[in-house]
Amino acid sequence: MKIFYNLKNKIDFFLRKKLKFSLQNYEETSENLSNLFGDELKQRENDLKKKYNFEFMSNMTQLNYKENLYMLDVLDKYFRINPYESINVLDIGCKNWCYVRGQYTFFQKYCHNLELKGIEVDAYRLYWNLFSRYEVAKFYKRDLKNTRYIPKDFMKYDEKFDYITWFLPFVREYPHMRWGLPLDLYKPKEMLWHAYFSLKTGGKMFIVNQSEVEYDIQKELLEACAIPYVGKGEIISDFLPHKYRRFAIVVTKKGSDDTKWLE
Repeated sequence: MKIFYNLKNKIDFFLRKKLKFSLQNYEETSENLSNLFGDELKQRENDLKKKYNFEFMSNMTQLNYKENLYMLDVLDKYFRINPYESINVLDIGCKNWCYVRGQYTFFQKYCHNLELKGIEVDAYRLYWNLFSRYEVAKFYKRDLKNTRYIPKDFMKYDEKFDYITWFLPFVREYPHMRWGLPLDLYKPKEMLWHAYFSLKTGGKMFIVNQSEVEYDIQKELLEACAIPYVGKGEIISDFLPHKYRRFAIVVTKKGSDDTKWLE
């Protein structure tokens, strides 16, 4: 059965990449973003508004606003970064990059010049409305300076980054195949190594796993690669509750580089 599903995934994936079919100019209608939350969450929303520039968190649907608030909330709570003159950030496996504005808002606070990239191996997967992830991502990142969506296999992409974010990496074979990807792309250990060596000296990576089982597997992979990490445990944001619990890990590339600090 696995052989059959893998063959099907290989054919489907090949056709998606070859045809790159999609309707063009995806758009969403903006909705009222006020009074979405109760008192406690409203206070947290206001705290984030005071701390970060919300210039890029407007003109969106209520769901997309919650997705981006979730991203900003999680990064603010669990990922400590240093202020630099320039920051180069990569998000691995960004799918349609629906949360890009939350990421942009977070990282922009800590630098004068931000370059933010998202990479997705299955960028031409179609939604029911016949728009691809690639087309949807173009809409979500609109008007954000120095952002780039890269439809490419991360294992074939070489660049050094100050920070990497990686949400829900495939660390088990079954979910990888259920998402329609061929097994020749299932390389959790190799991808982890490549991500680690894509960090600049002193750079950091924020990994989020779905379920405690995958969190434990992720830690085993890091230990097998002798990559230093700090387990953050379960991460929680009530802006967008998920069915399955999520857990975070922070990896720091060995060494330090103090030449980029802002004065």
